[in-house]
Amino acid sequence: MMHGVKCRRKLFLLMLMTMMVTMVNAQSSLSFYPLEEQFNSSNYNPAFLSSQKNYSFSIFPIGGTSIGYNNQEVIKDLVSKSVSGLTTDQDYKDILKSLVERSLINQSIESTLLTFTFLSKFGALNFRIKEVENFSAVVKGDLTNFIIKTGIQSTTINKIQNLPAQAMHYREYSLAYSVQTKSNKFAAGLRTKIYFGKSAFFSGISGQIIHNQSGGYTLNTGGQAKLSFPAVGETINTTSSKTLSYLMNSGNPGFGVDLGINYRILSDLTLSMSVTDLGDINWRNNLNSKSFNGQYTFNANDVSHSTTDTGIEILTTNQSESAFIDTISSKLDLKIDSGAFSRPMPIAIYAGLKYQLTPAIKISLVEKYVKLKNMNYNSFSVMASFDMNKKLSVSTGYSMIGSAYKNIPLALLWKKDFGQIYVGTDNLLAFIVPSFSDYAGFSFGTCFYLFTKKDIFKAPSDDFPAYKPRRSKKNWRTGLIRKNYPEF
Repeated sequence: MMHGVKCRRKLFLLMLMTMMVTMVNAQSSLSFYPLEEQFNSSNYNPAFLSSQKNYSFSIFPIGGTSIGYNNQEVIKDLVSKSVSGLTTDQDYKDILKSLVERSLINQSIESTLLTFTFLSKFGALNFRIKEVENFSAVVKGDLTNFIIKTGIQSTTINKIQNLPAQAMHYREYSLAYSVQTKSNKFAAGLRTKIYFGKSAFFSGISGQIIHNQSGGYTLNTGGQAKLSFPAVGETINTTSSKTLSYLMNSGNPGFGVDLGINYRILSDLTLSMSVTDLGDINWRNNLNSKSFNGQYTFNANDVSHSTTDTGIEILTTNQSESAFIDTISSKLDLKIDSGAFSRPMPIAIYAGLKYQLTPAIKISLVEKYVKLKNMNYNSFSVMASFDMNKKLSVSTGYSMIGSAYKNIPLALLWKKDFGQIYVGTDNLLAFIVPSFSDYAGFSFGTCFYLFTKKDIFKAPSDDFPAYKPRRSKKNWRTGLIRKNYPEF
């Protein structure tokens, strides 16, 4: 009877998790989440530090790097334009044209510069320095298609379209602590963070087409693009002489925390939950924000008006060879604003349910929800992790990434005597058949063990010279040997 109740409980939890995640649109996969023993697993959940078995140390460039992107063209353009400097209107137009083809642009690069994990009987400590760059934007819509794209385009009159976007480059210094109960049933973790922002871009721009007093149609734009970036006049400064001062910039401080738990519901069923980057950065230097207030009146010969059966007014272009963006940009009043501003970090919420099917096979359901203003997105993965032997673990399965449903994550973890090596991808198909999926990601890292594992056996006695009895823990009240859950 008890066995049947446990089975039903497991089935209910698995069904509940599946229903929760299948109701959302996903953006990125989580190939390494099931491998808690991986030395950088606390990136997902600080409570995973309790799964570490060794003192570990790593440094750049092998400390751990993760790259993810869902539009290779945008990444290439952003990198090349940033190096040369965004100095002309055409540079902005080219990037906008590539962004408008995607419903959500999401790119990120994370690189660990230094990490050290210290284990004690009071818990696990980790010190980490990490460099992070991320970029998210939602530009696609009827109004942006109408303005930016060539060909016959249509948009709704009196409908406001927001153009949310943000990009950040910052360095993070953090200290994490995790402790677990003596029975290994519950673990909790906390990571405190100090951020130093290097550069940032936050878009609060919006636009709307309205009727004007002369009977024509006018595009009204408004809002600001908050910007913190080294600049000389109107030109972004990326010369080599300024690189060091840019990287060591400490004028944009911020603070944040990560919180996480790992709870063993049953001996073979574990629930993990965490929230990362609860905090913000105060941007105080290299400030050159711009307002985008402006008006552009369309030529009557370039557009035509129509009304749908439901009374919605539609404006359609009459030209197909050129785009309005070519002339609209000259009408914007790009005033510089040097005021300080503060913005919250992208908050990530993780939830994972792991079932130990056999001693060597684990099934995992993982969801990640990222909270960004007007750009929230979700990820979902169902994976199986295999212990191929004592030294090699493999995690693979299926992920939903945006509107693409053909994504196969793959992660490999080698546990050597000297340390760990891991390598993985968010979508194996993006490398085998690049045209098959739009999202791609790659992660790798290596750490070194500083000390050997603690001896858990007593010294052999005279009565049993060939036998080493194992140390056992006792309940101090009853004197009975404590029965532990398996370690996380």
